[in-house]
Amino acid sequence: MIASTLSTGSARRPSRRWSLVIGVLLLTLLAHLLVLRWLNNQLERIAFFDDADDESTISVSLLRPDPQRSAPPPRKLAPPAPTLPPPAPAIAANDQVAVADKPATETPAAALAPSTEAPPPAAADAAPPAALTPAPSVPTEANAAAEPSRETALANINAVFDKASPPPPAELVFNAIGVSKDGRSLSGSGTMQWRHDGQRYTLDTEISVLVFTLAKNRSEGELGAVGIAPNLYIEKRFGRSETNTHFQQQPKRISFSASTAIIPANGGEQDRGSWIWQLASLGRGNPDKFEPGLKLEMFVASAKNVDTWQIRVNGKEQLKLPDGEVSAWRLSVIPGTQSFDKQFDLWLAPERQWYPVRLLHEDKNGNRVELSLSKISSK
Repeated sequence: MIASTLSTGSARRPSRRWSLVIGVLLLTLLAHLLVLRWLNNQLERIAFFDDADDESTISVSLLRPDPQRSAPPPRKLAPPAPTLPPPAPAIAANDQVAVADKPATETPAAALAPSTEAPPPAAADAAPPAALTPAPSVPTEANAAAEPSRETALANINAVFDKASPPPPAELVFNAIGVSKDGRSLSGSGTMQWRHDGQRYTLDTEISVLVFTLAKNRSEGELGAVGIAPNLYIEKRFGRSETNTHFQQQPKRISFSASTAIIPANGGEQDRGSWIWQLASLGRGNPDKFEPGLKLEMFVASAKNVDTWQIRVNGKEQLKLPDGEVSAWRLSVIPGTQSFDKQFDLWLAPERQWYPVRLLHEDKNGNRVELSLSKISSK
C-alpha cells in the first residue's frame, strides 16, 4: 500500500509541473496580445512619412488614423502633447515656375512633367494646430521681400548645382516624436546608416517603437558628378508587403513592383530615402549656392509613381543637439499632388558635414512627426 501511494504521488508531480508550465505560457501569450493591441491603437493615430493615399509613408504613413473609428472619451490628467515647431512657410502661391527643358516625347507621364501650378493655398497656408508653438526665426511671407533671394522662380535642381560631395559614411541615431491631429503622441527612435566608397552607396533608414520596426527602407546605387543615382529602392512598412522601385539604366526608366507603371527617366530622379542625402551632397559640393529664398524642384519616386517636389531654402537656424549648438540650413519641401505628404522641413548642418540633424514631417491629415539627431557614429 505504501508503495502504491508513493507511485501515485510521483505520477502526479510531473502532471502538476506541466500544468504550471502551460499556465505560465498562457499568461505570457495573453500579456503579449494585450501589448500588441495597445500598441496597434497607438500606431493608428500617428503617421510616419506617408505616401500616396492608396499605398499608405516614412521617412517618413506607417499607420494612418482610421476616420471611422469612434474617438475615445477624453482622459483626465492627460500629459500635454510634445510641442513641435510648425512647418516653415511653403513656396509662395504666386511664384512663377521656370524649369529646365525636357523632351516632351520622352516624358509622357504627367508625374514627370514639372508642375506649372503652385501648390494649393490651403495646403501651404493652413494654420498649425493651436497646441503647437510657432518658430519666430523662420522667414514668413510677410517679410519675404526683405530677405536676400538668389532666385524668384523654381528651377530644376540639376541646373543650379554643378557638383556634388557626398557626406562621409556614418550612422545617425535620432529621437522620434509623433503627434496625431487629435494631440496624441508616441515616442520612438530612428536610424540612418549611410555608407559609400566614393562610387557606390547604400542607405538604410529605420523607425522603431519599443521592439517593433514600424518602417524601414533601403536605397542603393551609384555616386557621380551630379550626386546620387539610385538603382533600387526597397520599402517595408508595419503590416504591409515589401515594395521595390527600380531605376533602370538601359533604357532609362523607372518601374515598380507595386504598380504596372513604367516612367521614362531623364536623370537626377531620387527615391524617398535618397532625396535627403542628395540635398546634403549638393550643399556640401556647392555651399556658396545655398542662400535664403532659393527655390528648386526635384523628381522623387515612391512605391508606385514619380512626383515633382518643390524645395525652398529658408535660412539658417541655431539648433541645440546633445553635443552642443549647431547652425543648420532649414529647407521646406512640398511633395507633389500624388503624395499623401503635406510638407517636410529638413535641417542640414554644414558644421557636421551637411548631415541631416532634424526632420519634421506633416501629412495631409494633420499628423506630424519629428526626428532629432542624438548621435553620429563615423563608419
